[in-house]
Amino acid sequence: MRASARVAAVILLVVLILPAVLSACPLCKEATPDGEYPGGSASLGRGFYYSILLMIAVPWTAVGTVAFLIFRRRRRDKLAAAEHGVPFFPESRGVEP
Repeated sequence: MRASARVAAVILLVVLILPAVLSACPLCKEATPDGEYPGGSASLGRGFYYSILLMIAVPWTAVGTVAFLIFRRRRRDKLAAAEHGVPFFPESRGVEP
């Protein structure tokens, strides 16, 4: 295969794959006007709306998950301590009664 044929094949491949790579971002995909593809109902406003919802929801979900895991672990430790007759919270300053 000649060098010019290889270059042409690479350029053709890039031209065919590039639109799919560029539309990978949901915001960019949703921002395309309705008339650019058949059956499309995307709008710029909707793309921003869902992006903002995602940016708000992810931190709250992460904090809520960590808080739930801490709560569940403390509850299990408290139940395990009660089964063994050990107080869950030690006496103040470590003084035994």
